[in-house]
Amino acid sequence: MALTDFDKELLASNLLEAKTLKQLYEKEKILTNAKMIALQKQPVVGCLDYAHLKDIHAYLFSDVYTWAGKDRYEAGIHADFGKGTTLFTSYDKLPQVSKHLFDALKDEKYFQRQDKKTFTQSAAVFMNGVNILHPFREGNGRVQRIFMEYVAKEAGYTLSFTSINADEMIKASVYGAKGDMSLMLDIFDKSITQDNK
Repeated sequence: MALTDFDKELLASNLLEAKTLKQLYEKEKILTNAKMIALQKQPVVGCLDYAHLKDIHAYLFSDVYTWAGKDRYEAGIHADFGKGTTLFTSYDKLPQVSKHLFDALKDEKYFQRQDKKTFTQSAAVFMNGVNILHPFREGNGRVQRIFMEYVAKEAGYTLSFTSINADEMIKASVYGAKGDMSLMLDIFDKSITQDNK
């Protein structure tokens, strides 16, 4: 199958000297998996804001892509983004929409001092918003899951998606983009435990 211009741009932006998308994704997976393991001992420190989200992306992908840590707007990636029938935030709206989303998180005091049921709902809705934002060319799912683990930790919870398979998360994201939060809420309910004080 012939590569699209979009795929050619992705290959051109890789720092791994990968010549095919298969090579790129295989090498990327090895590198990012190692970094995700390292994050368990040494998290990316930040203020739970949009800059923090981008810092996580930079940490994971700085050895892979030239635009690691930059959203699609900053990287000059103007193509429409979507999966299936779901369209993500257009690149030119990223500064405005990300500010609104992360200002709301700050206004809600990062969901701290919320009981488990309320936190589960708040966290699921926020993650759905970040998923629809879809700020990066690649790596959105990994970055947003790590970020949500940090949000949970600051609120006194442990969030782990290890029991959730990729198909469950994709289906929940598709439903969430259409306004049906039931599957995302179920994922968060299964994945959150309250830390012992």
